[in-house]
Amino acid sequence: SVPKMQRLKLLNAGWKLQTGYERASNHVNKSALFSRKYSQGPSPFGLLFDIDGVLVRGRTPIPEAKQCFRKLVDHNGKYKVPVVFVTNAGNCMRQTKAEHLSHILETEVSPDQVMLSHSPLRMFTQFHKMCVLVSGQGPVKEVAHNLGFEDVITIDMLREAYPLLDVVDHNRRPKDTVYTPTKGLRKIDAVILFGEPVRWETNLQLIADVLLTNGDLDNNWNTVQYPHIPVLACNMDLLWMAEAKNPRCDGSDTYM
Repeated sequence: SVPKMQRLKLLNAGWKLQTGYERASNHVNKSALFSRKYSQGPSPFGLLFDIDGVLVRGRTPIPEAKQCFRKLVDHNGKYKVPVVFVTNAGNCMRQTKAEHLSHILETEVSPDQVMLSHSPLRMFTQFHKMCVLVSGQGPVKEVAHNLGFEDVITIDMLREAYPLLDVVDHNRRPKDTVYTPTKGLRKIDAVILFGEPVRWETNLQLIADVLLTNGDLDNNWNTVQYPHIPVLACNMDLLWMAEAKNPRCDGSDTYM
């Protein structure tokens, strides 16, 4: 395992990798941001809201949350103080989550007020030009490109290229008796876990194959040595609150 201090240094380095473009953009747009969304100048404090179990339970808003947000905006609908929404959800784009929050809270929420579990990956620029395998559900390829990743392979793309690797579901096994592997996929340099997949068995098998072949599925399995191919996990939650009375297992951490 990686020593604790080394892990802390790596994490700190990752957070410092915000690009100069982002910093400059934030500086230029700061005054416009305040004038557009807030009823007064910069506030000495702001508010960060978790979403699941705090503002909503599944698709159902918590009544007190809607009452709270009525007090956070003025008669023009502008926020009285800066407000940001943070969530470990990662199966959508920020625009989609902002529209969802706007609807259930009956208060306008813009994409730049939303921080999803995968949002920090924008700063991990050392991975952006690598060939990455993305796992999760929803528009994972679109999400990855939006975060800055240029060469993206999905689990479905990998499965189509190597159909003999996914054999748990008998109905999805290749019917042809003669099989020629598809060529053209690059060697995979890193794996990104946006969240829990729908077909766990497929994703687990193919990710294990990628790790054990050092990213080249044409190779035989080998002993995994550290450092192995990087695996970037966006969500480490074990439980979360939906409409059910009791917490639900968060597939992301259970999957990990």
